Amino acid sequence: MNIYLVLLPMVSMLIGLYLVCLGLWELRVGIDRKRFITFSFTGLFLIFILPNMFSFLNVMVNNF
Repeated sequence: MNIYLVLLPMVSMLIGLYLVCLGLWELRVGIDRKRFITFSFTGLFLIFILPNMFSFLNVMVNNF
């Protein structure tokens, strides 16, 4: 189970970076502003929030 707690934050960060790049591309094209906001905030969530949640889960699993 520990390998998943190591790989999942990395995968979420990669997907988050991809979504942020898609959001920036959408901003550059300038067609759909709602799509830009959706891509950007979802990507930022996957980059900054979800890996911290996984590390908290890792600490909880290892201590109990």
